[in-house]
Amino acid sequence: MHFYSALLALTTSLIAVQAANIPDGGYMVTRFTNGTTIYTSLTDTRLAPIIDVPGTQASPRSLSAKLSRSLTKRRTDCWGYHLDESGVDAAAAYLADQICRDGQDISTGAGERTMIAGYSKAMMVYYCLNEENKFGNCDRDDVRYALGQMDAHCKKYEASWFGWPGSFELVGKARQGDNVCAGGMGGKPFN
Repeated sequence: MHFYSALLALTTSLIAVQAANIPDGGYMVTRFTNGTTIYTSLTDTRLAPIIDVPGTQASPRSLSAKLSRSLTKRRTDCWGYHLDESGVDAAAAYLADQICRDGQDISTGAGERTMIAGYSKAMMVYYCLNEENKFGNCDRDDVRYALGQMDAHCKKYEASWFGWPGSFELVGKARQGDNVCAGGMGGKPFN
């Protein structure tokens, strides 16, 4: 009984974080099918991985139904809500200039979605592989191109995403905690 209590206390101290409390910076984010999400800092090596499990997070803003419909229709999707401009700019700089730079490999395993993301002021700009068991590479030009495509089809600081034709790769911008990179492509890349 004491072992269980000690283990529970340790686990709780490691897990007691909500997605909205992710410090500014760049992260590798892995979301498992059971809902557990692990944030590993790519810009601050002193920061321990942050583990977010279902039940400890605030109720998510569910965009999954809209995403599953829109993923099959087009390569750019606008979500209709405005984001904090300075937060998006700083998050985009984290992703493009500190994480992706001249090329950052990313892969997903079975039962997971993986993304790399810049977080700032509760905003995120992310690159993700929207299907399990895939490999991709992001560089600053990819991020800038995708942001330009979103800005050409949506309002400049509107939550949105862009996907490349024939690919499972997405770049998007949203609020921290929004349900992004949630799959729904049914094993078929964008056409």
